[in-house]
Amino acid sequence: TIRVSNIKSRSSSGRSLMPEGFEQLGAEGMRDMLTYLCADESRFRILDLSKAFTANNSRGLFITPDNREDTIAFRKYGLLKADDVPFDVISPDKAVANVIVLKGGDSRSWSRQNLPQSVEIPVGIAAAQLHFLGGVAGWGHPLNPDADAAKVTIQFAGGAKEIIMLKNGREFADYNGRADVPGSKMLESWIRGRGQIRWFSKPVSNPAVIEKLTIESFNNGVAPVFFAVTADTEKSGAKVEIPVAKPAARIFEWGTGIKTLVVGGGSSHDFNRFFNLADKKTLEEGGFASVNYTENFTDMAANMKAADVLQYNTNKEITDPAEKRSILDHLAAGKGMVIVHAGAWYNQKGWLEFNTEIIGGGSRGHDRLGEFEVKVTDAAHPVMKGVPASFSLVDELYYLEPEPKSTPIQVLAEAHSATKNKTYPSVYVVKHPKARIVVITLGHDARAHDLDAYKTLLKNAISWVKVKN
Repeated sequence: TIRVSNIKSRSSSGRSLMPEGFEQLGAEGMRDMLTYLCADESRFRILDLSKAFTANNSRGLFITPDNREDTIAFRKYGLLKADDVPFDVISPDKAVANVIVLKGGDSRSWSRQNLPQSVEIPVGIAAAQLHFLGGVAGWGHPLNPDADAAKVTIQFAGGAKEIIMLKNGREFADYNGRADVPGSKMLESWIRGRGQIRWFSKPVSNPAVIEKLTIESFNNGVAPVFFAVTADTEKSGAKVEIPVAKPAARIFEWGTGIKTLVVGGGSSHDFNRFFNLADKKTLEEGGFASVNYTENFTDMAANMKAADVLQYNTNKEITDPAEKRSILDHLAAGKGMVIVHAGAWYNQKGWLEFNTEIIGGGSRGHDRLGEFEVKVTDAAHPVMKGVPASFSLVDELYYLEPEPKSTPIQVLAEAHSATKNKTYPSVYVVKHPKARIVVITLGHDARAHDLDAYKTLLKNAISWVKVKN
């Protein structure tokens, strides 16, 4: 392993970051991965706060959501570094909620009357310390001197707990202004307009796997704010051996609409932002679907029986036989599956049948991220209803090749690669003997997920595969 600090210079090689092939990928496509390289040797784990967020910073956070001045606005969003620590700051345009604000503040305020007092954050690894991006509050220091701001409860596998108490005037200061406190650091260049954002770190003494964090306010005059949390395997400059355990499976609750289990995670893509937040918004609009998202195969296996459709986007390898079996049982029961973008790669080195029997082939490479045209070849198929006869987008054109002895496919749309001078399937149906399966190779980033043609394709595919053969 080469430490990032020992790399003299870096530049795009124009090659893919997918698990195999390492074909063409431009500098723009390397953006997210280069940011991750700042986290040396997998030292950091950015925690998923998507289900803990309570507010959106494009609106007011404290007195009333209608007061858009009453917020904390960042100069930019995405993966940002404070010293050596990466934080994922979610854009307000990409999520219904992107910040944790907990109950507190003036007794008449929106934050005191409407927000929850506690939230939970799944973890699933051990850590030597935790880094928090927040450290500010509504009605924070110098107001409400020495008040408790928040309590963080670390729940470990096996039942042990560790408590971190956070104080107003120590870790927390008021968001509006530049009041300083000794227990956190201001990130002056991160904020647009008035106000501030801060960060701080707290050690973790127990070496066991952390199952979850619970963050609570005290329903007092302080309304604490958290934008991101990052787990760290190192403490005081020394590398700590960190055991990684499978998190306990969560059992999801379902609402109305098509019960859609979305599985993401892996490399080279912002799975949470696009396959969770963006696709979930598309699918849940108007009650079309009830969506639960996970990046853990344990969750997938535990919730498959309750789901109508599996939307599979991950490029991680499945190694557990029970998790493989959950997919096979889902299909054997005649339930549908939609495989999107990174899920259509040759990811399963120890399970080749996934590609030959379920995907009907796979991709080992793609064009450089850029604009290309998709042409519909079977407009009569229900999956293509309402999709333009042709449309252009900026994406990765996958070199998806059907396997000669695999399950047959029916191509519904295709794209021509000028690089390879060859046409490849963009959307197709796998003629599985028991279940309906659709593969959509599009979907690298927002330029696909925000496109009306993509949204229509995704909803049509989910609707069509739900019907048993």
